[in-house]
Amino acid sequence: MIENSNWLACPLNKGTHLSAGASMGHVRLGKLPTSRKWRDVVAYLAARDVDVSGLADAIFKAAQKALKQTSKDPAFVEACWLLIKIPQAAKSADFVAALKELGVQVPAAPSLLDVVIGFDAAIERVMRNPGGRATDLGEMARQAGIAALYEVTLERLPTLWKPGTADETTTLATLASPDKFGELAQRFFTKLTERNILYYLDREWPKHIGSDKLAHSLGDMSLLKDSVRRHCEETTLIMRAFSKDWLAKNVYVNHRSITHLQTRNFASVALKKISAELAERASPRAV
Repeated sequence: MIENSNWLACPLNKGTHLSAGASMGHVRLGKLPTSRKWRDVVAYLAARDVDVSGLADAIFKAAQKALKQTSKDPAFVEACWLLIKIPQAAKSADFVAALKELGVQVPAAPSLLDVVIGFDAAIERVMRNPGGRATDLGEMARQAGIAALYEVTLERLPTLWKPGTADETTTLATLASPDKFGELAQRFFTKLTERNILYYLDREWPKHIGSDKLAHSLGDMSLLKDSVRRHCEETTLIMRAFSKDWLAKNVYVNHRSITHLQTRNFASVALKKISAELAERASPRAV
């Protein structure tokens, strides 16, 4: 991770369903940057005529140096790798043993929540490895991974009966298919992008609430947040096809067991595609 990265921190989303004691760690908040690119972001807010595409792109440009290093962050790579490997482990005859090989510790007959807590703990160990250090981007990736894994699985559970742990494991296993992994990957990168953008807004927009400013009330800012969230979902839609094709080629055609290096390369290309899509959406040519 780059030096002075604390300004990329993002508070953990306490609105998730993970209220059953999962250890989420601490986020190190720091000072906002004072670069010209960040001042451009502030200027978007001060202008009162906010275009979400342009604002999102300006924020990503402000974070450009850090984003170039994201794919090298050990916690980020671990989160991506586990999102690939956990669904594959769910297809095995011994799910608990397969998870243990990945460094994910769970009890016998694990529930979805047990798996997510194990995912969280695995990322925490990577962040606290001797010689390493926890970074804000790693923290954001962990949060995004937790939310993506839990939400996508939960949404796919059967609704005609109360699902048990076997149903949850079976549903997790479906995410190993290229199509469903594309959905999971998009959700992960959506959450990561959204956290990056909203961090800046959360820190800056209290200065822009008032009768003569960008927002007349907190409700106006809530609408802007919703708009940013939709923008992130639309921007990362390209991840569905890209992730689907990547997994199909590497796992089902070339029969590879995905390594951390291959995951880092995949994530690096994904981030470049997202950044390019944000820039394209901010272009005057965009419709």
